[in-house]
Amino acid sequence: MPHIAAHEDVKANRVTRELPRGKGWRTNFLTFPDGTDVTEEPMGFLVEGDHERIIRPHYHENDQFQVVVDGGGAMGKHPLSQFAVHFSRAYTPYGPITFGDSGLSFLTLRARKDPGAQYLPELRDKLKNIPARSPWQMTEAPDFTRTGDVAVNPFTQIKDERGLAAYAVSLKPHATLAAPDHTQSGGQHIIVTRGSLAYQGKDYKAITIAFVKPDEAGLPLVAGADGLEALVLNYPRKNAAARKHTITAQSREFRVWQCALCAFVYDEAKGMPHDGIAPGTRWEDVPDTWTCPDCAASKADFAMEVVA
Repeated sequence: MPHIAAHEDVKANRVTRELPRGKGWRTNFLTFPDGTDVTEEPMGFLVEGDHERIIRPHYHENDQFQVVVDGGGAMGKHPLSQFAVHFSRAYTPYGPITFGDSGLSFLTLRARKDPGAQYLPELRDKLKNIPARSPWQMTEAPDFTRTGDVAVNPFTQIKDERGLAAYAVSLKPHATLAAPDHTQSGGQHIIVTRGSLAYQGKDYKAITIAFVKPDEAGLPLVAGADGLEALVLNYPRKNAAARKHTITAQSREFRVWQCALCAFVYDEAKGMPHDGIAPGTRWEDVPDTWTCPDCAASKADFAMEVVA
């Protein structure tokens, strides 16, 4: 049976977070009793903060989705827009998360229990010593374009051979749709972003979180009176080995350098124009103050890679 919870039903459990800077709040949607040894149950909670809040670079021990639901800010050096989806593999550092002028609200989603954030630089050496790590992350905006009664638009970057996939789904009022297959994944989160989802005689309005395990029947998508827009997020299979992403160079005349923490690649041929580093800039000429766009690592955490 799917786990499902709407913001309207859980908003009373919103708690204020004590922070060194700014104000923050957390609202649990899907959780489990404290003090239990449950691990194979989904997590889903809403993180909120005002314009002063910053979440330092960190990583988690499990695969994770994050979905922006309101406001703006940046993930590392990457701007965040409403309903943008960020996926990070287990043991992939990311951040800092900076909250925009109007604050930022995002959902944090996992298919299983996680012990919590592992912060950098304090745990940098622990991260680098984890065996068989295959760090990778991606942020992508959804496409809810619909020309007919229903639309299922796959994300083009958030996908892999282990079952990872993401979809933007749009239905006209009262339309129905079978959700994308979840049986070859590590579980499926469904996020109602606009309109409502009709399920077992109730309309679950945005924002609603649902989760379906791989061995459970799929959750039918039935739009309410205002239609439905939703994100369908499939986790990779838990025990399948992740393939490392191939490093390619734009030009053989230039070198590529990879972050040892998060696997971000700096290609000398491409440079980093958004950081003021022109194409063709050699690694030695990149300012020593430059940091990794994905995890804020320093130049010292990069190594030159041999490209076949």
